[in-house]
Amino acid sequence: MRRRRVPLRRFDRTSWPEHGPHRELLDLLDAVHVHHGCPSDRVLARRLRTPAARVRDVVRGRSLPGDAVGARELLVALAGEAGADPATVDRAEALTVAARRERDGVGPWSAGRRAGRPLWSPPGVAPITGPTPTGTRTRRTALAAVLLVLTAAAATAVVLSGHLPF
Repeated sequence: MRRRRVPLRRFDRTSWPEHGPHRELLDLLDAVHVHHGCPSDRVLARRLRTPAARVRDVVRGRSLPGDAVGARELLVALAGEAGADPATVDRAEALTVAARRERDGVGPWSAGRRAGRPLWSPPGVAPITGPTPTGTRTRRTALAAVLLVLTAAAATAVVLSGHLPF
């Protein structure tokens, strides 16, 4: 009896970004996926012990691995028993970190710098208008508030301890 061969199934690329570290990561994952026989989302989910929907979101470009360790585990799952090449794993980890930084607007290629706009508005100047990374102003405001509270706490501790510099 002749066994029927199932055609290879590649990742759905409709949600992939056009360029950048996230696209490079997805291209790398796709190459490993094809090289190791295109295991299905369900097989990958079983190997990773995670829901298939989570795997599908990552390989379709809708989300990123949680961190560099998640990228390493995904590559190992894609490679299966053959094992993943250490250089490929290192590259995937670096691309994951870069893609997460770019998505969060933290990396050296944030939207403000790409557009030639200042990232912070000078005092008395209206805030930046136009497209910015989602939540950037909220994160910056929260960070500024935390820094202000920590500075006030440190100043209070110095005053209460009686160790003033003069």
